Amino acid sequence: MSQKEVGIGELLRHLSDLFDKDAEKIYAGMDLGLPYRARYTPVIRAFGAEPMSISELQAKIRVTQGAISQTVKLMKIAGLLEAVDSVDQRKSKVDLTEFGRSVKQKLSDEWELHIRVIRELEQEVGMDLRDVLSQTISALERRSYCDRIVEKRTV
Repeated sequence: MSQKEVGIGELLRHLSDLFDKDAEKIYAGMDLGLPYRARYTPVIRAFGAEPMSISELQAKIRVTQGAISQTVKLMKIAGLLEAVDSVDQRKSKVDLTEFGRSVKQKLSDEWELHIRVIRELEQEVGMDLRDVLSQTISALERRSYCDRIVEKRTV
């Protein structure tokens, strides 16, 4: 199958798998006190001083409700997150545990190193991959992939 016959979803999943697999190898070699998963990173990085609801995390990280809910559940089991009382009792909130904050602190320098490596990779391939992906996301948020397919079918 030629590169032009492969769907973008297949390429993105493969790219994501390459990044996540190697990141998890790196995390496994660190003394973090748990088997750390790459999928925890955007959640941990999203937290500042205040607890967040699942919908707030979802909006900040821009993943599906199911994906964020599943990740939060795993992070609670791992001891990284805990449920906290909320002023609005209709919305449950979560926050980093003390352990979660210590893991975030331990990883902050590591994440800076990862960003430097991503910049080098972008130079190697001759394009700002994060910018291209962000622009593609924005275009699909303006007009969905589904709408584009439906439009082509009616032409």
